[in-house]
Parts: sequence; C-alpha cells; structure tokens
Amino acid sequence: MDFRASNAYTGSIQGYVFTTRNGRTGYYEDPQQPKTDKTIDAILEKADDEDIEEIDQAAVRKLLLTLEKRITRNAQLRVKYADEPSKFVESEVDLDDAIKGLGLCAAAPEYYGEFARLGGVGSVVGLLAHENGDIAASAVALLFDLTDADDAVGEEAIKGHAAFVEALIKCEGLETLSQSLERFDEGVPEEAQARHHALGVFEHIIEDEEVAKRSARVLQTWLASRIVAKKGDDAVKLYSAEVLSILCGSCATILATPETIDALLRACAKYRRKDPEGPDDEELLENLFQSLAALLSGASSTAVPEFVKAEGVELMLRCLSEGRAAAAPSLRVLAAALEHPRDDAMEEATGAPRRVISADGMRHLFPALMGRGAARGAVVGAADRRAKKRRKRRRNDDQRALDEHVVACVAALCLYASQENAPDEARARLVRKFLEKDQEKLKKVLERYG
Repeated sequence: MDFRASNAYTGSIQGYVFTTRNGRTGYYEDPQQPKTDKTIDAILEKADDEDIEEIDQAAVRKLLLTLEKRITRNAQLRVKYADEPSKFVESEVDLDDAIKGLGLCAAAPEYYGEFARLGGVGSVVGLLAHENGDIAASAVALLFDLTDADDAVGEEAIKGHAAFVEALIKCEGLETLSQSLERFDEGVPEEAQARHHALGVFEHIIEDEEVAKRSARVLQTWLASRIVAKKGDDAVKLYSAEVLSILCGSCATILATPETIDALLRACAKYRRKDPEGPDDEELLENLFQSLAALLSGASSTAVPEFVKAEGVELMLRCLSEGRAAAAPSLRVLAAALEHPRDDAMEEATGAPRRVISADGMRHLFPALMGRGAARGAVVGAADRRAKKRRKRRRNDDQRALDEHVVACVAALCLYASQENAPDEARARLVRKFLEKDQEKLKKVLERYG
C-alpha cells in the first residue's frame, strides 16, 4: 500500500486518506476511492523547499518526512522500472542525499527521542537491506554517527540517546546490522569503511549489559570467522578483535563456545614465532590473547575444558618458550585457565593443571619464576623502538605483569598437586622441581615473595 509520511493534514487528496497507523502518520492509499493523476508528491513537495538552519523538533520531522518520501519514491520506481536502472538512479541519488542530511541530527541528541518516536530508526534500519550497496553503506554511517554516546552531554541528550538505542533494538537493528556485515566487500574501500562503521555501532552501545548480550549472540559467528580470515582490510580485522575482546569481558558465558575458542587459538598461533609488525598488529595481539583470558576467567566451566581439548595449553607453552611478544600474554592466558579450581582438574582430556604438567610446562614456568628464561626477554611493544623511555616503562610494566601471572600459575599447580587424588607422578615432578639444584627455586620464592 502506498504511504507518504506527513506530520500534519495538508488538505484532502483524492485516492488517499490521512491517518495514523502503527505509529506512522501521513497519507495512506485508500482502496475505496478512485485514483487521479494528481499525486501526493506534489502536495508534499514543500517539505524540501526550505533549508534547515538549526536542529529542533520541527527540523527532525522535516528531515524524516523527506527521507520517507524519497524511500517511497525510490521503491515505486524500482518496481515500475525494474529492468531500466537509468530511470530510478536519480531517485537513489536523492535518497542517499536524504540519508546524509539526517546526519545533522547527530549534533542534537536531545531530539533523538523524537527521531525514534516518528519511526526514523526503523526507516534507517530498513535501508541496510537496500539493493544499492551505497545506500546501505550511507545508512550504516548514519547509525554510526547517531549512536556515538560521546555527543550525548546533558540529561536530555542522554535520554535521547537511550531512546534511540531502545528503538534500534526494538526494530531488530542489531540483527540487521550483523547481517549487513556479510554483504560488504572489504576489497572495496567504501565497503570496508561500511563494515568498520557497523562494528562501531556495536562498540557505541555495548556498555549496556543486555545490549552486549544480544550483540554477542548476533555477532559471535561473524567475529570468529573474521579474526582468522587471511584476506581483507587490516583495520576491520583489528576492530573486529577489539569488539570481540570487549564482548568476551562482559558476555563470556555466551561466547565460550568451541568455535570461538578454536578461532582465537588459530589467530593467536600466528604470533608463536613472529613478533607484531607494527603498533596495530601489536594491538591485535593484545586483543586476541585478552579475549581468550576473559573467556577462561569468566566462563571457566565451559571455556577451560574446550581450551584444553583444543590444545590451548600446548600452544601457550610454545608461545612462552619462544620468548617473543606473545610470551607475556600467553602467561596471562595460562593463569586464567588455572585460576579456578575445577572438579575435572585431574582429567587428562579437560584438566588444565594436569595438562600443564604432562606437557612439561614446568620447564618453561620455573625459569620465568626464577627471573630468567625465554619469557623474561619478551616485551610486548618491541615492534615500536622509537621512544626509549616509553619502551623502558613498558618493559617494566610487562615484567611486573609476568611476575604476577607466573606466580599464579605455579601456585595453581601446587594447589592441584596437594590434593589427595592428584596423580603421584604429577606431585613428584612438581616437588622435584622445587628441590633440584639445592632447592634454589624454593629459596628464590621465599626471598622474593616470602
């Protein structure tokens, strides 16, 4: 049914009835009345006549009215001239202009509530599925601008932003956004930017716990596949890892699946024998290992068994033995895997403490405990050599963090070995480590931490 948005009655139009349906006010096609050649476009054309000098409620209504009109016009022409793109291309240029025009609203988040009330959020979300990728990309960019909470200063602006996010969720905007990630090709710069904007929308709104959970569910599969993809835009991959890291911190129970853990381990494996190639790659490394640690710490009952079964313990020990940039983060991951005592700790297939000992992990952990070994030479940030003072400060910070993690790992192994049902071999191996070389390790622990 033909519909043209209008906030006010502008006169009787044959073939149409002015009313409000499903929260949308305007002229609806009336099947009971005969049609004439006079179109509603002529009646509503005045919506475009005046320029907008400042954003207020009236301006928001005018911008949305223009958008609705151009959406309808474009849809009609696409149906009428489906095989003749030249006859609807101008209407798509007009529609794209209308979308970009709504960007003015970003300067006045206090009116987002009116934007949402008039159905503007649903209209923009609907454009994410438009046949023209450029229009879909413009819609994503608009959502990116309008969801940025940094612009929401003051009580009214904060309320407006909350109303916008609520409307976005209500019209299934998160699901539609996640689907739009699939359609864009990172080989095209404009579409790579559209993916970046889509991820940015999620980053803007996932501070809310419920929104974060819903986002985690709709993004999980795509993020897991993106962080291991060998081709594509590096900036999108980095942003994907960053969003995943944030979600793992707040939604570990949702994301602690075999697929996500396997993808993270595959992505981390790249850094076993290779240092980051620059600051962005360094940040990617940190996000990947942090995501793993967050899952193991926040959802140990499901994440730890999957991590052990996927040979995550062995990978972290290999990263530790190589002494590269991944050494310190790998210790953080091991500490998280050993953090919570578990009933299956004695199981070879799923018990992290037992797997560490059986994989000869003490050979790498105890040198680090003594202040030496390959891990002690690993400094996250080694790729950036331009600032000597900064490098020294980061080295000290990394060594302190390494101390904390290695002590946590050894303490967890001792707790494991002290249990009555711990394998005698595991207990004996741990005791021998402390007693060898005239008990130097035991003396060192007492000296440093006693």
